[in-house]
Amino acid sequence: MNSTMEQILSTRECAVLELIARSCKNREIALALEIEEVTVRFHIRKIFNKLGVRSRIEVVCYAFRNGWIT
Repeated sequence: MNSTMEQILSTRECAVLELIARSCKNREIALALEIEEVTVRFHIRKIFNKLGVRSRIEVVCYAFRNGWIT
């Protein structure tokens, strides 16, 4: 995890973003993080709002461009 990412996103949002970048579906993210799918959707909306993106593709591109993921 990049320190800039941790300044913008919560620890849980960082974990969700990393799993999105691995092409995980909401159900897979929920199982991996031991949370409900509705909570995953909530975190994804928060990430999108914080980063000003509208899709999973955009959020992964944003994270890649900023060196948050490789």
